This record gives sequence, structure tokens and C-alpha cells, in this order.
Amino acid sequence: MYDYQSLMQKIDSSGEETYWFGAASKEQIQKLENLLQLNFPEDFSAFLEICGGGGVVDSEICGVEKNDATIARGGTVNYSTNYCRTDYDLPMDLAVIFLKDDEICWAIDCSPQGKGKIVSYNIFRKKTEKILAGNFYSFFKDHIEMRT
Repeated sequence: MYDYQSLMQKIDSSGEETYWFGAASKEQIQKLENLLQLNFPEDFSAFLEICGGGGVVDSEICGVEKNDATIARGGTVNYSTNYCRTDYDLPMDLAVIFLKDDEICWAIDCSPQGKGKIVSYNIFRKKTEKILAGNFYSFFKDHIEMRT
């Protein structure tokens, strides 16, 4: 259904420096959803189960580090989402998947009406600006394709 393994292999063999968090268990993904009070779309949960998070160094996708949803430091969905909620009024139905230099914030819209779309959240204006992709899998696939 979602071929994350081949996408990981593609970027790993491209010459780019990559880093992966490692697989997250279904229990830890559920724990993260509970901590953030969100329901992730199936394609993002599948990504966490296979990759855990990561990718090209300095462009990593947020995830679950060391199969522990409670870890809250840079690069984790837990930290990035809570940080943006506190400091930038990130809406409660968004889960941050990419945060760069307190300037770029991309998130999954986990609301029923958002249906898992990937959005760009402007942390200065404190609002969603545009839709980047219709779902996480297509976003991740494009993210990899641009680098290979």
C-alpha cells in the first residue's frame, strides 16, 4: 500500500546523508496520538511504523525517536507540535512534521475536514497558508523524488 521501504532505499543510495529514527510500534504511535489529542491519518502512522521519522540530514521529517512517544526534543512530532502550539498558536488539529529554524513549519491537518492534507503553517502570521500535498504519502514521495 505505502512503499516507504523503497523510498528510504532510494534516498539512502542517492549519496545524500540520511538518518532514520527506526520503527515506532503501534502502541507508541497510539501514545503519541493520545499525548497530542490527535488521530493521525493511516499513511502517516504507516510511515512512523516503518521509518519512525528522519530522512535527509537537515531536512528530516519529524517522528518518534527510539520508539518512545514521550521523548520531546527537536525532530520529534511530540516536541515540534507542542512547541508550535505554545509559541506560535498552532491549531490543535495540526501535527508538525517539519520545523526548520523557527521559520518553516509543515504540518498534517488531522481534522475531519482536513483529511490528512499537508499544510504550510506561517508561524509569524499564526495561520495556515497553503496546502502542500493531499496526503502524507504523496508529500513524502515528492520529498524524496526532489532529492534523487
